[in-house]
Amino acid sequence: MGLFRRETVITETACKVCGMEFASTERTMRHMQKAHSKPCKTGDSGCGCS
Repeated sequence: MGLFRRETVITETACKVCGMEFASTERTMRHMQKAHSKPCKTGDSGCGCS
């Protein structure tokens, strides 16, 4: 149902984590879900994934 869940809305075309630029906000959202939603596999804190 999601009554108390806050959904993030991205209005920018640049990723805040890695700085990549995209053509549309839809592509930015897809990138954020795929690249930055999973935990880091290596366990190294300096690898850039979050």
